[in-house]
Amino acid sequence: MYLTQLRYFVAVVDCQSFSKAAARCHTSQPNLSEQVQNLEGQLGTALLDRSGRKIVPTESGRVFWERAKIILAQIDEAARAVRAKATPGKERISIGVISTVASCFLVHVLNTFVERHPKIHLDIHENTTAQLLPMIELGNLDLGIVSLPLRRKGFATETLFSEEMLLALHPKHPLTLKRTIFKEDLLSDKLILSHEGVCLGGCPLKLCKPNRFLPRIVFRSGQWDTIQSLVAAGKGISIIPQTAISEMTSSIIFRKLENPKLKRSIAVATRKKRPLKPAAFVFLEHLRNARQTFKLPTTKN
Repeated sequence: MYLTQLRYFVAVVDCQSFSKAAARCHTSQPNLSEQVQNLEGQLGTALLDRSGRKIVPTESGRVFWERAKIILAQIDEAARAVRAKATPGKERISIGVISTVASCFLVHVLNTFVERHPKIHLDIHENTTAQLLPMIELGNLDLGIVSLPLRRKGFATETLFSEEMLLALHPKHPLTLKRTIFKEDLLSDKLILSHEGVCLGGCPLKLCKPNRFLPRIVFRSGQWDTIQSLVAAGKGISIIPQTAISEMTSSIIFRKLENPKLKRSIAVATRKKRPLKPAAFVFLEHLRNARQTFKLPTTKN
């Protein structure tokens, strides 16, 4: 049994196609097919069901596929570790982060990490939680800083901090005069929210729909600065996470929503059963230490 055979088999299951797997592995389809057949012969059982339009693993094949992925991940990690030792200072890690955290918490983390670990190079990728998770799963990212809860399985998470979601109002909005604000107070207001797939876009909707409370959404944007600019211009109200509070806070009044109280948790996510490379583990340890000194942005109003 050869590692090449394992890689070819895993590629076929992942791609559900011999031709696509061959392209992914940079080999010919006949060679890939022959190697997979040799693997099945060595194991004495069929690993793939070839009867349909898509190639799918048999019951035995699925069990072998899960184990093969772990073996290949460990082999790849061992090779990276050896290369890192052979060429110190050349290790590079890829970090995924949601936009609100990138401009606040991640800056706090990097301020000290760069000074303490100058030989570790970081590639930072900003995106939504939904977009970052597949990249972590495929190994394109070593880890990600995302918002909880996750809708996908197979990830290990560790909470870094929790933050409140604040109601953002124009200074002349009537709700600025109220001491306690409830969701019913928002019924007639124009809401400006993030896109459905951007971190918190669906959060207010999920809390309101079970109670037949349907907010009137007039704008959606993928940029928190844009949302706050619209609020400051009097185009509507919004619900903003603390880490998204921008420098334009003097033009916005922030209030807490008492019922329901809205919060979100930020966590670091890694792929289960895939060991972290040494540099990524160093960064994870630094994250754990940095969260102890991190202070959430506050408002003056």
